Amino acid sequence: MAAWEASAIALVSAVVKSAAKLWLGDRRVAADVSASALDILQKQATGLNEKRRTRLLFENIEDRVAARMLPLLEVEFRTLEENEQQAAIDCVRKTFEQARLTHDDLFDADLDAGFLYRHLVHTFPGAPDRAFLAGAAEAFYHRVLRECCAYVIQLTSTLPGLQNEALPTLLRRETEILSAVQNVLTTLPASRSPEDFAADYRRQVVTTLDRMALYGAGLTRATRLYPLSVAYLSLSVTADPTTSSALRSADRIEEVLPHSNRILLRGEAGSGKTTLLQWIAVAAATGRLDETDTWAGLTPFLVRLRRYAEEDLPSPKRFLDVVGRHIADEMPPGWVTEQLRNGTAVLLIDGIDELPDKRRADVHEWLLQLVTTFPRARYVITTRPAAVPANWLGSEGFLEVSLQPMTPADVRTFVVRWHDAMPADHEALVDLDERRHSFLTTLGKRSALRRLAENPLLCALLCALHHENEGHLPENRMELYQVALKMLLDRRDAERKVNDGIKLAYRQKMALLSHIAYWLVRNGHSDAAYADVLRIIDNKLHAIGEVVEGTRAVYRYLLDRGGVLREPVPGRVDFLHRTFQEYLAAAAAMAEDDTGVLVDKAHLDDWREVVLLAVGHANNVQREHLLSALLTREADPQTRTKLDLLTVACLETSPELSKDVRAEIQRRMGALLPPQDFAAVTYLVSAGEYVTELLTNIAPTSTKSACAVVRTASLIGGPSALEVLSQLGTSCDTQVVDELVKAWQRFDWEQYARQVLARSPLVDGHLNITSPDQVTGLEHLEHLSSLSCRFEHERSYGRLDFVPRLHRLRHLYVRDNGGYDLTSLAGTTVTHLTITGIVPPDRLDLSPLASVDWLRSLRAAGPTSGWAELATLPWLNSLALNWVLRRDRLVALSGLPDLQELELGHVHDLVNLAPLFFLNRPRTLTLRNCDRLRDIRGLSHWSGTLRTLSLVSCPKADLNGLASLHSLKQLEVSGNPVADLEWAKGLDSLDSLALREVESLPSLEPLRFLRHLRALDLRGSGQVYLGKLAERADIVVHVDNWQKVIGVSTTTAPPRVIRH
Repeated sequence: MAAWEASAIALVSAVVKSAAKLWLGDRRVAADVSASALDILQKQATGLNEKRRTRLLFENIEDRVAARMLPLLEVEFRTLEENEQQAAIDCVRKTFEQARLTHDDLFDADLDAGFLYRHLVHTFPGAPDRAFLAGAAEAFYHRVLRECCAYVIQLTSTLPGLQNEALPTLLRRETEILSAVQNVLTTLPASRSPEDFAADYRRQVVTTLDRMALYGAGLTRATRLYPLSVAYLSLSVTADPTTSSALRSADRIEEVLPHSNRILLRGEAGSGKTTLLQWIAVAAATGRLDETDTWAGLTPFLVRLRRYAEEDLPSPKRFLDVVGRHIADEMPPGWVTEQLRNGTAVLLIDGIDELPDKRRADVHEWLLQLVTTFPRARYVITTRPAAVPANWLGSEGFLEVSLQPMTPADVRTFVVRWHDAMPADHEALVDLDERRHSFLTTLGKRSALRRLAENPLLCALLCALHHENEGHLPENRMELYQVALKMLLDRRDAERKVNDGIKLAYRQKMALLSHIAYWLVRNGHSDAAYADVLRIIDNKLHAIGEVVEGTRAVYRYLLDRGGVLREPVPGRVDFLHRTFQEYLAAAAAMAEDDTGVLVDKAHLDDWREVVLLAVGHANNVQREHLLSALLTREADPQTRTKLDLLTVACLETSPELSKDVRAEIQRRMGALLPPQDFAAVTYLVSAGEYVTELLTNIAPTSTKSACAVVRTASLIGGPSALEVLSQLGTSCDTQVVDELVKAWQRFDWEQYARQVLARSPLVDGHLNITSPDQVTGLEHLEHLSSLSCRFEHERSYGRLDFVPRLHRLRHLYVRDNGGYDLTSLAGTTVTHLTITGIVPPDRLDLSPLASVDWLRSLRAAGPTSGWAELATLPWLNSLALNWVLRRDRLVALSGLPDLQELELGHVHDLVNLAPLFFLNRPRTLTLRNCDRLRDIRGLSHWSGTLRTLSLVSCPKADLNGLASLHSLKQLEVSGNPVADLEWAKGLDSLDSLALREVESLPSLEPLRFLRHLRALDLRGSGQVYLGKLAERADIVVHVDNWQKVIGVSTTTAPPRVIRH
């Protein structure tokens, strides 16, 4: 062992001890240089074994930190002399050992490594000088100090909250704790230098946002923070098929991101909008968005609009308000603007609906200015569905998608993760497994609960109540909120025997919180100033009686013990979730008998949920009065429809209604069927199976109506829903087919395939599936000829044994984390096969495909072998191979001289095209990532037959070798430097040219002589100057939204410019 390694291990120990002292949360301990967190914890131990296990826990944490730190120290500054390395490491260790961590900000929840680094540098000025460190050795000291600060902060925020006498519980959770430590260290972004602000910011994003609240998970807190990167469940989103062709089926959000740089995401309360934005931020900061292509390596900025209800919307320099305010002073001038301008930023804007209605025009103008000023940035914006009209940002190129309710499979995954998040010892694990199984069984039997569980927030509350009420579950949404609030406000402290000296009955807490909530709703606010909340409480205290404590004490009690209020930032107060705010506001409205106010406001999106829940809170007289007034309120036709839909939705929350009122609502419902668009779906679903019973006898009136009927029926479920869907099962409308396929995941796979999809034409016979469960129904699909299987992450399958049963199947695409059993394809009728997701260093043997006699096209994206055996395939004429690596491996393809199409990737030592001369008459050739390829004159070998050529990321290729390709029709040169286009003058037959991702475009003038040229794709290639090419009105030019096009003629018909 080198001397520096021993010093490094001692440093790891000092880092973990510093983290543990901060984690204890005791300022006296943190300030005491001689204090040891381990000693303090061991004093809680009840015997020698607990002391030993405590010591081992910290040693195991040290091992994980060492595994991350030692390789870094070995690589960084390797040119330093070993004695200098050791001296710098020892200096960092002493800095931590001598640090009195007394600054209040060190205990803030959103502490960042940069702040701690500056604190230590300020506390120990001249430490490197005293250790005789200079130059590179001093730089090494600062580099290691900053890295260690990141470990301290991540460990502090990852370790679970420690309560009095909690050591036994802590030790029982050892495996969970070590796993969390390993996970957070693995995802920690690496910094490159002490001045690397971007790395500091990315770390701060992870520290602040890599956590999610699993409501009700454990009685010690109203919510339990759990690593987002572990607990996050990716949900489906979908676009309106009648307005967007970007999404052909329900997709996970990570699959949607590549479709657009601008996304408007709609979702109901509790559907996971904010959590989704956090996930995108953390995934971007940690580099986990690589699969989304252009979204990889972005810098995320999260803007929560609720903060700006009463102030100006933020300028770019304020985009660090949510994350990174501690390091904002270190930010280089114009850093945020630079990220936005050069396209390396993603702006995540949360909660348009959380601003008052009167501010939404301001938001629209603010967004318009942002996308105009920073067209290359990415944008994801969230809102409730009705807060802004359809196509609100359509003219700015935003793709509108909606978060979908969780599928049955999603619910099962969510329930498992919720129970996994529960702290438990070995004895309790069996009980947790039993409760999880019991809960899922109950959901399977009770359709009303199943519909509630499709919402992530409500599913979490159901999990909590089932766990804490020994299996008892509420019957409906109103009861769910009531029992959940009872748990949060009252029973939790009672069971923990907490006594703050303040005695507030449950009804008093409800009265105070309801009053605050109703004030927020009436004023159109999502949060309030601290002074306003104190005033509201003070006004209400006089009415509820028998409270002797002062206003501030009551406020602090509600904040600390109620579990419903919170202070997201100093001086501002809001509710833990807007759903609780609306439920409580509705209670206050009914307590004050404000039916007139509710009727007047019922058409406003901000009041929709309040009215719905108020109907549930109301007594019978109030309910009849409120609904009758809604039914008879004068309104224009559009508002009338909206009010009628609202009364239909109120059937869900109405425990009792008179015969006349119910009949009138049902009559209005009949007039609303079939739904004409998706806006009506949420309201109709609330009315339940009565709607699907009516729909069985009502035919849709248009494509949009048919799509809305399918979605309504699928979300309600049940036998009558299946009947409605089966009536539309033979539709040839591709948009209706897409909706029918999306609905599949909400029913039994095989039953749905047999009853609904069996005779569907699908979309030209094509189907996408993402779950292995779906394969059981495929054999029933009479028209299935093309199949795409994406079995990834937790849904891997590893087999293709279902393919032989699909006798009409010709095209097959497979991406499967579980592997590929190609032997199952022997004797099948598959003619086109694509295999992706093969991860190096694994190499997939393609030789079993020699038995797929009808195979014409094969594409394999990943390392493969067994190429020579493919020569026996009589019809194979198209082949794509990636990760070839060495040119000598191309000899194995010499038995395929008649290939018409060949694509090769990552042939790193290919310098010319001689290894490809075995090809006789290829029509299409694609070369990707051949970084040493220079001489391409060999293309002339096929000048008479080659029609399509792509050179992608072949930076050294001499493009003058293209000049002889007189028969070439389509050419792509992407990611390569292009000095000039003189070589293009000889491409007489060229009709399509792509010069994509070219760093600096040369003059386009030579292209004006290509008389057949009709399409020019310049996306990603910076500023475009058309010059005399602008005289060619017959050419269509494709560019990105952000690209500037100069030189369009004003005197002649200009080329058509299409922006993407």
